[in-house]
Amino acid sequence: MSSPSIENRASAEQENSIRPSRRRAAARSEPSERITPPIANQPPQAKLALEPKADRFIVPAEIRERFVAVKNQYYFPDGARAFTDRGHKLMTPSENAEVIRSLVTIARARGWSEITVRGTERFRKEAWFAARLAGVDVRGYKASEFEQGHLVRTLVRKQGVSAAADAASTPELPKDKDDRNTVREPRSGLLTGKLLDHGSAPYKHDPHEPMSYFVKLETPRGERTLWGVDLERAFKESLTKPQMGDEVGLRAVRQDAVKVKTPKRNEAGAVVGETELETHRNRWIVEKRDFFDARADAARTLRDASVDPKQAVKKHPELVGTYLQVHAADLAARRFRDPEDQRQFVAKVRSALADSVARGEPLPPVRLKERAAGQNVAPRSKETRAREPIVRG
Repeated sequence: MSSPSIENRASAEQENSIRPSRRRAAARSEPSERITPPIANQPPQAKLALEPKADRFIVPAEIRERFVAVKNQYYFPDGARAFTDRGHKLMTPSENAEVIRSLVTIARARGWSEITVRGTERFRKEAWFAARLAGVDVRGYKASEFEQGHLVRTLVRKQGVSAAADAASTPELPKDKDDRNTVREPRSGLLTGKLLDHGSAPYKHDPHEPMSYFVKLETPRGERTLWGVDLERAFKESLTKPQMGDEVGLRAVRQDAVKVKTPKRNEAGAVVGETELETHRNRWIVEKRDFFDARADAARTLRDASVDPKQAVKKHPELVGTYLQVHAADLAARRFRDPEDQRQFVAKVRSALADSVARGEPLPPVRLKERAAGQNVAPRSKETRAREPIVRG
């Protein structure tokens, strides 16, 4: 059995960390890593931050206000450890974006013009991006071409925002007064952007939180990260199978009532039990952006009652099952005596089906009996076959 000192040392080595790089290492830094933010885009403290500091334990006031400091340990208000400051090294068990940005801010304040990152791949990737965005060179992570492009686009976007603000003679607040990293979802409920990352992780990358699933997008207004357990299922069941760098769309199509257990903490922040909480869970759809454009076109065709069903499914084969449901509604409407009531009933069913199609929800499968009755309508689409259960026997 290992001694406590060896175990503690191994645990420390496994933690995520950043430290200043040695001077000779800086001379060998790859040119691809040296993307320098425009001077106009750097914060006021940036120029001073790159100069060597005498106090290697300096911590900006904003960081001290954000966390609770106990000697060289910094904690979240709930008592969870955020990071440890060893002067020559900053260590954290977390992949939390707020913690990573805080570590980079400290590094700048201490004049670390180049840092070396160690730890999990996600930590090193996030630390690389945050540091490069702040003008600090990084060793310990080799960014992909896509990640380099994302960094450049972010720097250009920030430079444009800064230039526009400087050029305005009378500064005006943006219409959306929220932070620029916060993106309002459009009225359609569809959030679009370039897929940067996704995967399972503790909620908000906090090791003390339960496991969840995240999706990070690059949008015209900046990065947006969404969290939701159901996002994992949505990626697995996606028809278009989005990959990193693809333009994608995400939409929550409904909310399911669920009961979850949350930790119960005392006044000191320690976990003393569990509490059952009634809440809701979003059910998501994740597809490539073109998928939703095609669905919107299909929905417009379905809404137009003047379009012949045979012509409609010839253009959109995936709508075979949907048009069979419209036909079923037409048959059911015959129980109404008033022709106007019949027309309104079918119109409401058609509208509801079109809304579902436009949202990107799974299309109705073609059952065996329905298929036999509608063989002369159109062949089944790939999407319909993917959604249809297998019938054996």
